[in-house]
Amino acid sequence: MRNLTLLLLLLYPLFSFSSNEPGPEDYKLTWLLLAIIVVLLVLPLLRERGKNGKVVLRMPFIRRRLKVDLIPDRHYRPGTLTLVIKNTSRKDIDIAAPVIQFRKLLLIRKFKLKGIDSNVIYPLYLEGGKMHELRISLRVFYDYDPTLRKFYWARVLLSDINGKRYRTRYVTLRKSLYS
Repeated sequence: MRNLTLLLLLLYPLFSFSSNEPGPEDYKLTWLLLAIIVVLLVLPLLRERGKNGKVVLRMPFIRRRLKVDLIPDRHYRPGTLTLVIKNTSRKDIDIAAPVIQFRKLLLIRKFKLKGIDSNVIYPLYLEGGKMHELRISLRVFYDYDPTLRKFYWARVLLSDINGKRYRTRYVTLRKSLYS
């Protein structure tokens, strides 16, 4: 009902011209109204529910080559985070070293993840359709800088060798007023 009312309000100028003769730019108003109507009709088709119940827009023509996800072992105060990188394309991709970002309101700390147990594994060559999993122990970061225990969120930023950037959603490390 609300969409119908909005549609009628937007179409009102089309039917209420004050003169009988069309002006020199009469077609522009018609195209503008048609564009607004198309947007109002297409947006509900692109909406879908995400995993956490939030409404997200899906873009059917834009396809991400990498699907990146960060999974905590517990909901609050996790000990390890698991970074899952899945190559959804058919092409092989070189992935640069990921960066873990800790955030506390306006304060952000970033650390580059170079490998596992002193073994450098990045840049990583990921074949098409394959998946890579990296377990990140937060205790190492907390031992390096004890103030990181007070940070609320963490996420991982990564890019491929061509420069395309990817990032995960924020994971809640501890409760705050916003989480």
